Amino acid sequence: MSILLGALVFFSTFAIYDAIRKVNNNILDQTEEIRKLREDLKHINKN
Repeated sequence: MSILLGALVFFSTFAIYDAIRKVNNNILDQTEEIRKLREDLKHINKN
C-alpha cells in the first residue's frame, strides 16, 4: 500500500513539474515573439 502511495506522489509531482515546464516554455516563446514584433515595428516606423 505504501509503495502505491509513494508512486502516486512521485507521478503527481512529475505531472505538476511537466505542466509548469510547458507553461514556462510557452511564456518564453511568446516573449521572444513580442520582442521580434517590436523590432519589426521599429524598423517599419523608421521607413
